[in-house]
Amino acid sequence: MRGGARAAVCAVLMLFGGARAEAQVGTAAPAAPVLHAVRIAEAPTIDGVLDEPFWAGIAPVTDFRQREPVDGASASEPSEVRVAFTETALYFGLVLRDSDPANIRRSILHREGRIDQDDRVIIALDTYHDRRNAYIFELNPFGTQGDALISDESMAMSDWDWEGVYNSEGRITDEGWVLEVEIPFTTIRFSDDAVPEMGVAFYRSIRRKNEEVTWPHIGQEYRSGIFQVSRYATLQGLESLRRGRYMELKPYAIAGRQNLASSGTQTLSDFGGDLKYAITSSLALDVTVNPDFAQVEADNVQINLTRFSLFFPEKREFFLERQGLFQFGAARQTEAFFSRRIGLPNDIRGGSRVTGQVGPLSVGALALATGDARDPSGTLLPGGLNSVVRVRADVLPRTTAGAIFTTLESDGTHNRLGGADLQVRFAGSSSFDGWFSQVWDSGAGTSSAGAASLDLRSATASVGGSYTSVDADYDPALGFVQRRDMRRTSGSAAWFPRFESSRWARRLTMAVTGDYITGQDGDEQSTSVLSHNMLTFQSGDWVMFNLRRRTEILEEPARIQSRTLPIGDYVFTSADLSFRMNESRAWSGSGGVTVGQFWGGTRTEVSGGVTWKTGPHLTVGINSSHNRIDLPVPDGAFNTTLVGVDLLGALSRNLFANGLIQYDDVSHVLQANIRIDWIHTPGSDLFLVLDTGYRTGALQDPRQSRWDRRTGVVKLTYLKAF
Repeated sequence: MRGGARAAVCAVLMLFGGARAEAQVGTAAPAAPVLHAVRIAEAPTIDGVLDEPFWAGIAPVTDFRQREPVDGASASEPSEVRVAFTETALYFGLVLRDSDPANIRRSILHREGRIDQDDRVIIALDTYHDRRNAYIFELNPFGTQGDALISDESMAMSDWDWEGVYNSEGRITDEGWVLEVEIPFTTIRFSDDAVPEMGVAFYRSIRRKNEEVTWPHIGQEYRSGIFQVSRYATLQGLESLRRGRYMELKPYAIAGRQNLASSGTQTLSDFGGDLKYAITSSLALDVTVNPDFAQVEADNVQINLTRFSLFFPEKREFFLERQGLFQFGAARQTEAFFSRRIGLPNDIRGGSRVTGQVGPLSVGALALATGDARDPSGTLLPGGLNSVVRVRADVLPRTTAGAIFTTLESDGTHNRLGGADLQVRFAGSSSFDGWFSQVWDSGAGTSSAGAASLDLRSATASVGGSYTSVDADYDPALGFVQRRDMRRTSGSAAWFPRFESSRWARRLTMAVTGDYITGQDGDEQSTSVLSHNMLTFQSGDWVMFNLRRRTEILEEPARIQSRTLPIGDYVFTSADLSFRMNESRAWSGSGGVTVGQFWGGTRTEVSGGVTWKTGPHLTVGINSSHNRIDLPVPDGAFNTTLVGVDLLGALSRNLFANGLIQYDDVSHVLQANIRIDWIHTPGSDLFLVLDTGYRTGALQDPRQSRWDRRTGVVKLTYLKAF
C-alpha cells in the first residue's frame, strides 16, 4: 500500500473510531421521551381558537430546545403543543408565544409554497414507529399547508410535492400565534396494532431571529435535524381507532385548445380519474385511468453547457406519494427508476400502484401501460408495459436492505433491471451505502452499475469516500444515467465550526472534495478538485467562495452548444463568489460571478436575482444569468443569457396563481406558463393553465408563425371519499 493511501485509511479509521466512541458515551442511550394523546368525545372546530374545554385539560409539551443558534439552549420564545384524538383523526393545538407579535414573519398563502420563508411549525409523524420513515406537516401563521414524506431518514426536494388532505387554521394573537390542526387517519398509513404507537417530533422556526427549536431535542451531531426519525419521541395512548377499508375516487374532466407550430390547432377534451383504496391501514392501492397532467407546472429552462444530459425532476401527482421508496442508485446521476421516462412522449393509458408497509417491509409496485406515439420526424415510438417492484427491509436498527426490479416490455423487445442496495446509519449522521444493479436488454445484452460509499460525520467535521462503476452500455429503460463508461473514485473532508457566542457569524464551512474518473478500460477521463468555503451569518445571509480545478480527456469529439471540440486534454481552473440574502425579508437578493478556463478557452458567468414580497398576496422574483464564452474553435466566441420572472399571487389559501416567464437567447423563445388553482373543496381543484411560446429569432420561412405553441386548458378534479 502506498504511503498516501495508508495515511488516508488511517485517518478514516481514526474518525470511525471517534464516531463509535461518541455513540458509546455512557452506559446506554437515553430512552425516547413519551407524549400521551388524549381521547376526546367530540372533534373541535378547526378555527385557530383553542376554546374547547378539553384543550385546557391536556398537559402540553413545552421543553423545546434550540438547534440554532445555540445547540441545546432553551428556546427564546415559549411553545406549547397539545395532542388529542377521536376514532377518526389526530388533533394538535399549538400555542406559539412571541414577545414581538408584530414582527412574526408571514407571507405565504398558496399551498406548498416556500413556507420556510415564514415563521413555521413542522409536525412530524413516524406512523409505523419504524424510526425510519415519517410524514411531515408544515404550517405557517396563516395555517398555510405544506407536506412531505421522509424515507429512511432522508428527503429530496421532490418529496415536498406529496399532498395530504388535512385541516388547519392559524391566527396571530397579542401573545404570539396559535395553530389548530386536524389530520384524518385516512390521510396517513399506520400499523394494524390494536394500540398503535407512533414516533412524533415538533419543529418551530422563529424567522426574524433565524432560531430553530425542536421537541425532542435533536442535536447538531444529527445533521438532518427534524428528518432524523430515529430521534423522535413516542406518541402513546391511541386506541379504538376506526378500522376498515377506505376509498378515494378522484375523477377529472379537461377542456381546452392547443395550437402547435408542428401540428396545428386541436381541441382538447378528455376525462379520466384516479382511485385510491386502502387494502389495509398500512397498504394502499392506486389505480389511474387515462391520467392527465395539464395542471403540472412548467420546468425551469436550463441551458446545457455540458456534454451530459440535464435532469428535470418529477412533478406529476400520481408518481409523488412515497416517491422516496422507489429511489435506487445515485440521485440525479445513475437512477434505476426515473418516473419521467414514463408517459413522455408516449401517453399513459392506465395503470396501478401498490405502496405501503407489510411488517418490517416497505413495498412498492407499479405497472403502467403507454400507447404508441411518433417523434417530430414521424418515427413510430411503440408503447409498452412499464413495471417496477421495490422492496426495503428493516433488518437491524438504522440498517435497511432493499431490492428493485424494473422492466419495459414493448413491441417484442424488453429491457429489464434487477438490483440490491444496503444502507447502514450509525453514530449520529455517519453512514455506509452500497448498491448494485444489472440490466438485461434484448438488443444490447447485459450491463451493470454499482457504488459504495462511507461517510463519517460529527457535529463539526466529516470525511468520506466512494467508488462508482457504470458500464459503457448501461441503459435502464426506466432509469436516468448521466454518465456511462466510467469508474469514479471520490473523497471529501470538511470542517464546519459553529460560532454560538458570536453576534454576527453563525457557521463556517470549509470542505475539499475530489474525483478521479477513468473509463472501464482504466484510461483516465476526468479529475476534479473543489475547495468549498461558506460563511453563514446570524442574519440568515450567507457568502460563498469556491475554487475548482478539473481535467477532461476527450477520446472522441464532443459538442457544446453545437460547437465541436476536438480530441485532446483540457484543464479547467475557475473561481466563483456568490451570496444570498435572508429570503424572509420583504426585499431579498442573490448574485454571483464565476471566472476561469473552459474547454481550452475562457468562461465568465454573472448571475443575480431579486425578490419583492409586497405582502401575502403578491411576490415578484426576477433572476438572470449571463455567460460569456470563448472557445478555441470556429465560431467559438458566444454568449448565453437566461432571464426569468416568477409571479406568485394569492387571494386566499384556496385561490392562488403561479406565473413563470422565461427567455433565453439560445432557443430565442419567450415562454410563459400561468397556472391558477382554486381548491374548491379539500383535495379537489379547478385549474386554469395557459402556456405559450413565442419565437423572437429569425425565421427560416417568413410565412411561419412566430407562435411556437399556445395552449389554454381548464381542468376540474373532485375528491370523493367513501
